[in-house]
Amino acid sequence: MRALIRGVLAATMIVWAWIFCAQASLATEVRELPGAPESRSAAGADYVLRSVPFAGQTVTLLDLHAGGHDWTRPDAAKLPALPAASPASMKEPVQWFYGAEAGWMAVPAGWQVQRAAIGADGGTQYVFTAPDGASGGWVSYDVLPVCVGCILADANGLLPNAGEQLAELGSPAFDLGQTNPVISWQSRPDDCTLLFRYRSGGFTVRAAVQSSVAIAATGSAQRGALALAEVYAALPASKSSTADFMVASFRQAFPACRSPNGWPG
Repeated sequence: MRALIRGVLAATMIVWAWIFCAQASLATEVRELPGAPESRSAAGADYVLRSVPFAGQTVTLLDLHAGGHDWTRPDAAKLPALPAASPASMKEPVQWFYGAEAGWMAVPAGWQVQRAAIGADGGTQYVFTAPDGASGGWVSYDVLPVCVGCILADANGLLPNAGEQLAELGSPAFDLGQTNPVISWQSRPDDCTLLFRYRSGGFTVRAAVQSSVAIAATGSAQRGALALAEVYAALPASKSSTADFMVASFRQAFPACRSPNGWPG
């Protein structure tokens, strides 16, 4: 039975890695970090946007097609408070989107949805790009709430022990911090968080990857419900303060190392 479960997790992890997660290079044995996103969702078929008044401004809700006739629709009457206000140093305003699992997402004014998707296990990805496409800037918000194999694949090479647990499932483990492109700056405020930057496509990508609880060295030693939240923001240098705010505001909803029951969707 244990072998069967491991096989199912490994298969699920591979599918998720191709659809939602950053790719890992087996040939070079380093973790490949995300570049400009290419996958797209179809408005009307995969997602629907709804503009509603909230907290004195207009925000946009994202309804997601969850398969068949099922849709995931945020309740405008039950929205949580917006994250902290943007700092005065920001030169341009942001627009607020709200979607399943991810919650509030700050996006530069005028940007558009390129991808909005939800998996069978509740994993979500939202990608927004500049009006002229990803060549003008992009941001990706991802939340993996339950799929352990998917979480370990995304955290592999970034968070401690993710590779070790992944190896138990028969997948390659990457050395911590060995990435392509090379990380130019990083901070690890705790065992569950990596804040980092790297260059890709002419942008400095500001990113955060954090887990609900620390990843144990072995699956049998894991304590608490493991979930993962990550954001990658690639904005022009003139909008660096906006990118910093986008990353910081998203992190507020996902307390790292302090959520043994996972994060509420």
